[in-house]
Amino acid sequence: MTYTNYMKEKYNMAIFRNSARALFCVVSTILLISCENTDEASDISQEQKREITNDKSELELSTAIGLRLDKKYDEAVKLLTELNKDNPNSPEVITQLARALFEAKQFELAAFRFDQVNSILGDFSFSKEAGLAYEYSEDFTSAIKRYDQHLGANNNDELTWLRIARLLVIEGDHTKALNAFSQGSNSALFHDCLTMANLYYEKKLLPQAEYWYQQAATKNNAKGIEHLLGLLRISLLNGEEKEAEEIILQIEKSAPGSLEQTDLDEECAQILRKRNMAELLMLKVNISTAPVSELAQFILSPPKVKAPDTVIAESKIPPSITQDIPANETNSLASQGSLASAFSTPIQVEEVKNPDLTAWDLAQEAFLKQQYQECLIQARKHLIQDSKNAEAWRLCSQAHYQLGQVKESEMTILEALRNSPKNLEIQMEYLRIARETLGSKRYLDELEKAREKFPDSIDIIWELARRYHLVERMPVTAGILYRQILDITPKNDPLHQRSSMELLKLREP
Repeated sequence: MTYTNYMKEKYNMAIFRNSARALFCVVSTILLISCENTDEASDISQEQKREITNDKSELELSTAIGLRLDKKYDEAVKLLTELNKDNPNSPEVITQLARALFEAKQFELAAFRFDQVNSILGDFSFSKEAGLAYEYSEDFTSAIKRYDQHLGANNNDELTWLRIARLLVIEGDHTKALNAFSQGSNSALFHDCLTMANLYYEKKLLPQAEYWYQQAATKNNAKGIEHLLGLLRISLLNGEEKEAEEIILQIEKSAPGSLEQTDLDEECAQILRKRNMAELLMLKVNISTAPVSELAQFILSPPKVKAPDTVIAESKIPPSITQDIPANETNSLASQGSLASAFSTPIQVEEVKNPDLTAWDLAQEAFLKQQYQECLIQARKHLIQDSKNAEAWRLCSQAHYQLGQVKESEMTILEALRNSPKNLEIQMEYLRIARETLGSKRYLDELEKAREKFPDSIDIIWELARRYHLVERMPVTAGILYRQILDITPKNDPLHQRSSMELLKLREP
């Protein structure tokens, strides 16, 4: 090859290499630009996809809320569960799912979801709803904890204080319960007031208990007699007989017979007998066996009767609280002259207006007119003529009692019993006075002696059964006596029915 041809060939190769290099650069540039445009298009596509996804989630969330509003809770739960799979950490979705679960009565799952929202948000925004879900699932310990978290930032939420107080009562933490109730007391309902009163009563804080029983009575939703029973127990403990009588009558007026279903029946009956003896005697009420409901009805709606000419044979003296008086501290009229005179204040004798009436007639008439001092004067006149008249001594006992002279009342009923030892009514009258004047053991001894004298007396057996049941706390002995009453009384007899009820109470744990 000639030199000239060689140089031409080399020149052409150089031109080719330069052209190829230029073409490579152009192609590379085009490819680079193309790649950049592709990445940018990809980014735009992802953003659009996210926007579409978000729009779809918001649409489904709105649909789920609509289902909740339409009370289609199960459908809402299903939709929100699927939505949660696509948005596992969305507080909005999980909150709606928790509420839908609660509304669908799936309380345990609802509580879990509310806790999950709180965890994601890092606060206690949904602790109240979580507490409610735990409460409805009967996990009270967890409910109390969640309510506490809520109250940490919302201390003035009285309704939540009340909810936590009720749960604390169920859990048996009564001290904390009372503290919680006090925080929400302005919003307390009837049962809240009643619960507070009962808790204070258990703790022997009677003024606070009385206050909340009274508050319970003022609530619009007040019902039943539980608050009245609470007030009655406090009055009895405080010895406030007048207030107790008013509450007894109020209870029997609103719920007749209800007191007979409680352990207060006999004590309440005694108060009514004591405070209304004269009226009940005039109405011919057999106050020795009449239950509290019957006595209350006579007092609330007394029948119109004509005053009798003689003292009612069934009349009984109710017990009275006095000092212990020995049963044998009495002497006959012959040895002391006039026992009634020895235990009474000298009184000016009024002129007898009707000379045709005897002293005994005047004594009975004065008693029925509640002229007890005049009754004693005329009864003494009669006893001077007939010192062994047991009924005259008995009338003196009744008059002394009405005058508040309980010691004299006991002494004169003992004189009546001495003169008529086989008179069951006088024996029962003495026992009713001795119930309070004698010590517990001595009174029980007197009851046992009376039972030996009158083995078939239903009244004495009943009194013994009640004594062993409520005072001596000897349920086996009481049960034997109750069954004895069932054996000797017909089924329609009030004491037969009451004995059956008392036996049922004894069987209760």
